[in-house]
Amino acid sequence: MSAIRKHIEKFVASQREYPIVFAIAAGLYSFIYVYHSNFMLVNSVFQLVVILAAYLILPIIVCVISWKCVQYIKPLQKLQPYLLPILNAAFFSFYFVGRMYSFQHRKLILLAMIVSVVFAIILRKQYKKIVVIQFIMAFVAFITLLPTLFRAISSSNIWQEQPDAIVETKFKQFPNIYIIQPDGYVNFRELAKNPYNFENSEFESFLETSGFKLYTNYRSNYTSTILSNSSMFAMKHHYHGEQLFGAREVIAGNNPVIETLKKNEYQTFLFIENPYILLNRPTIAYDKSNFPMNEVPWFGIGAFGIQKKLIEPLKETIQEQQGKRNFYFIEKIAPGHITTFKEQALGVKKERENYLMQIKEANKWLREIVAVITENDPNGLIVIAADHGGYVGLNYTKELFQKQTDRELIYSGFSAALAIKWPNKLAPEYDEKLKTPVNLFRTLFAYLGENKSLLNHLQEDASYSIIKNGFWGNVYKYIDSEGNVVFEKVQK
Repeated sequence: MSAIRKHIEKFVASQREYPIVFAIAAGLYSFIYVYHSNFMLVNSVFQLVVILAAYLILPIIVCVISWKCVQYIKPLQKLQPYLLPILNAAFFSFYFVGRMYSFQHRKLILLAMIVSVVFAIILRKQYKKIVVIQFIMAFVAFITLLPTLFRAISSSNIWQEQPDAIVETKFKQFPNIYIIQPDGYVNFRELAKNPYNFENSEFESFLETSGFKLYTNYRSNYTSTILSNSSMFAMKHHYHGEQLFGAREVIAGNNPVIETLKKNEYQTFLFIENPYILLNRPTIAYDKSNFPMNEVPWFGIGAFGIQKKLIEPLKETIQEQQGKRNFYFIEKIAPGHITTFKEQALGVKKERENYLMQIKEANKWLREIVAVITENDPNGLIVIAADHGGYVGLNYTKELFQKQTDRELIYSGFSAALAIKWPNKLAPEYDEKLKTPVNLFRTLFAYLGENKSLLNHLQEDASYSIIKNGFWGNVYKYIDSEGNVVFEKVQK
């Protein structure tokens, strides 16, 4: 430590200027913090290169070139004492404030830059001390990032390994398969009870009249779209409660479900309303996606403002694909769920009202898409399967990360809608075992392959969440395979 202190003191006392050091100090903290706060959204190599260029390479180039200019262009030499503090302050405030507001509030960012530059001019003789403080901030941010980096480096795909040769399953039936996911649509049984108390019989009657069977005991295994869907497509539990490295890669098609379908000569299609599941730019293994990667925001900024229509493009694709074997995964961000964060919560009553309004919109959309599919493909296997519940009754979704004991609140987060239109309205006799997403595709493949032995390796129908105690947290089993509320720490 004494050696580091001597180097710092030498740097501060030196009359020499260090353009590269000033440039790195301007962007290093924000560069590290981007990964600390959004690692799961920016962990691709492409994004690393872009972020590195934006936060470090750009200020280095600007500072070095500007410094050379004021050294060798006489009219500019008067600016030498001010140049590096000004550039450092401008870049640092731009990154710091801009990142806080997703670079959306331009006037606020500009004001912050102007104020910072004024202070830089006033404190120019002490500015090297400010640079040292910036490096200390970056070091602290890096320390907080280390656990995330360690988990990312040590993570593996072993959890996805199957206990049998399910990917070699030979189908005996080849209907087109439609997996429709209305995000956050709570199970029909829970929707009728507290804390929802929603009259949904008209829509449920529509589904039954349309040939659907409703599964009223279905619930999710995990609390978020990413965690739930990665487990569903992997057909295995991962036992993570908040972050799972590689989860988006699994959902984007690097999974045994897509592998099995392709081995049975299915064309695979990804239809998503917005690019949320693609934000860290995973390789898309589907044959076609309605979101090509060049339309995915580089850093997720504005992703939820991007919405694509699904029904008309799906209709066109179904008509184009007549006579072929097709699989469609269709995700609609509705009804969604209550507010995620405490700071944005509107209160239990208002959150419930907003959610139920979205249920009505989701019902309308589901009617339309079901009508389009059945009109153009009357023998299709249609699965309406939500990823989790709506969290109504809680103040905000992350409140479930604090230990809950009320059965209604726990089920509000986990309960999920499931309705299946089996070809010829003939459900297999074992479909009552279908209780959670992790076993959805194994059950479908057992049906399509007429191979009940695949059911010998069903995963436990348990539901998991992280429970936080301060900064740290552990994953707990919240609901066991029998549907009982429990509280058991997961031993990985």
